[in-house]
Amino acid sequence: MSKLTSSTSRLTMEVITKSDAAAEQRVLIIESIAEMRFLLKSLMVSLGYEKIDFEISDQSAIKRIQAIKYDIILSDFNADNKINGQQILEATRKHYNLDHPVIFMMITADRAYESVVSILEYQPDCYLVKPFTPAAFHRRLKRVVKQRTVFDLAHQARKQKDYITLERVAKAIIKHYPQYASQCLRVIGESIYQRGEYQSASAHYAKVLQRNHELAWAHFGMAQCHIKLNQLKQAIETLEQTIELNQYFFSAYDLLVDLYLELNQPKEAQEIIIKALLVSPRSYERSLRLGRISIDLEDWLTAEQALSKAIRSSKDNNSDTPALYYDYLKTITELIENDIEAPRLIEKFHRALTRLRKIGQNNPEVVTNSFRLEVQNLLARGLQKDAVKAWHTWGRRISMEEAEPLTPHQEITLKKMLGLRF
Repeated sequence: MSKLTSSTSRLTMEVITKSDAAAEQRVLIIESIAEMRFLLKSLMVSLGYEKIDFEISDQSAIKRIQAIKYDIILSDFNADNKINGQQILEATRKHYNLDHPVIFMMITADRAYESVVSILEYQPDCYLVKPFTPAAFHRRLKRVVKQRTVFDLAHQARKQKDYITLERVAKAIIKHYPQYASQCLRVIGESIYQRGEYQSASAHYAKVLQRNHELAWAHFGMAQCHIKLNQLKQAIETLEQTIELNQYFFSAYDLLVDLYLELNQPKEAQEIIIKALLVSPRSYERSLRLGRISIDLEDWLTAEQALSKAIRSSKDNNSDTPALYYDYLKTITELIENDIEAPRLIEKFHRALTRLRKIGQNNPEVVTNSFRLEVQNLLARGLQKDAVKAWHTWGRRISMEEAEPLTPHQEITLKKMLGLRF
């Protein structure tokens, strides 16, 4: 019998109250206002926490969360439009996945948050509305630390992929802590699914929905089972129902997009991503995906708008890559060829080309691709002399080994386009 399995009996004997030593846990405070940062640090220090980091913007916070595993994250919801706490929460849940039980406390000045938080796919473990007293802060944090301790054996089993034990622990928690029943039923469904028992998982979700048909997570779990059982029509209907119940359930949008693409229905996939971005406009990943699907559809205007948004976000989240600029510059050239807002687009092209060359200045492949895109753009604008001039500059960079050489076929093709002899 495994250590985890034998340990499940503890839940039937006693309430687990001992938490990890606070001094050893890492804390991240995300807050743009200095006075509030100082207050939150003081409150955490008073509880024995010592390893405390700070961030003042959402994008820099996401970078730090991706680099370091934190035990507790305290995040402002939205301070002067500088922080998007919900985006940070989504990134945290996705990056840490299920193997790291981070505590996420949202701090907000918006009293309407209470009416929204209950339907969010990625919910904070707790939240506080400003202003709050130190006593209220301590009470909330201690309560959620206790909850994490109750679920400690479940987290261990999940991390070890010991799903049978995970389900036993979840059922024991329901028995002794009925207030956590919904979380445990969700854990059980996900565990059965991970074991590959898709019919059993589907039956589990169906039973949950009989009791409460409004649980979006149960509809989502059912949709996942439909896909594994090759019931694709039912999966689409169930995912659409999930989104109807909860417009913030972004995993449902993402899975629905995957499904439409698998069915070779890119237009429907594009429409779903657009809906998701209306709810959460600042998602880098979805903006990028919308741009690339739109390129495949030759919907150049939508592609340009989506990739432009992705570029704005990419500079803050370590995603500022040459491939993103290749797609964007190609999209602008296609728009210019169709005479769509050419002056504005030419300016955008030059800015993006400058940025591409900066981030790829020491990469000969990127340098060559930048000149290829520049030549194509100049030709699309009817500026053949300028295109030839760029070609000669490109050739000099190749001779200096600063740009990657062309294949004979590529060189012949480009010279034909430029009207040069070969």
